[in-house]
Amino acid sequence: PSGESRCAGTVNVFSVVVPKAKLKALRRETRMARGSFTLAGGASVTLTMKGTRAGLKLLRAAKTVRVRAFGVARDTAGNVGTGTAAAAGATPGDLPLVHGDRGATVAKAQHRLAWLGYELREKETSSTYYGRSTRAAIKKFQQKFFMPVNGKLNKDTWKMLEKVGGSVGELPKKCLSEKKTLCIDKTSKLLRYVHKGKVVQTLDVRFGVPGLDTPTGTYRVWYKDRYATSGINGPNAPRAPMPYALFFNGDIAVHYSPTFAASGYYPGGGSHGCVNVADLKGVAWLFDQFPAGGLVHVYWG
Repeated sequence: PSGESRCAGTVNVFSVVVPKAKLKALRRETRMARGSFTLAGGASVTLTMKGTRAGLKLLRAAKTVRVRAFGVARDTAGNVGTGTAAAAGATPGDLPLVHGDRGATVAKAQHRLAWLGYELREKETSSTYYGRSTRAAIKKFQQKFFMPVNGKLNKDTWKMLEKVGGSVGELPKKCLSEKKTLCIDKTSKLLRYVHKGKVVQTLDVRFGVPGLDTPTGTYRVWYKDRYATSGINGPNAPRAPMPYALFFNGDIAVHYSPTFAASGYYPGGGSHGCVNVADLKGVAWLFDQFPAGGLVHVYWG
């Protein structure tokens, strides 16, 4: 972006797997080339990369090879950005992938996992390596969407990643319409705090159970209560804590949920319509940052 002073990074180019190719070498992924770059803000560059031995050998044998590229860049503040030229919608031929694998499919999965708020080690993303942090992110993702938790990037996990994380970096226009917005995606079960067009915080959230669904639409925070409680359990029962509440639609609010924090995602678990947050420190920070009157957009991604 033109607003940045400088960024530096790498680009890796991989062959696209052709499962039924006559040439056996095309049936597996091969790193064809790797290059590095440094860019000033707002600039572009044509990158000439040196082919790998394996890549040149494959190219000589096959004459033509379909490829896809994956780039990783880091700005002067240490923020990491990624980009890929992989085809959308197609299921990769090298699935399933497990801890220890590497390549373009790993890179694309990492690209989506990072957008969905999972923390990945820079050493893994820069080398497209399926390491411990990638496996941990896959497990959390599988648990969140009620899939078998095995840490493997299989076809079902890939399809779910495509569904909820395919449009990396894209937000609805409403989320970019004001300086500060809360962008709440019911498909990916995420709340993103957007400041000046950039996502500065991503929080896992859950929504209302069937019959008490969290409504979609555009609202504004009309009331903030750091110590809010709820009488949802009845007049004779202790009031349920819902601290750091940002009320945006009547009695529906974004707030911390001790139950969600203790139990995580499970089938049938949910709120009475509110947007529950499990991260106490995260929602406390958000409460202090986000103003009354701020725009809240709830949508299906």
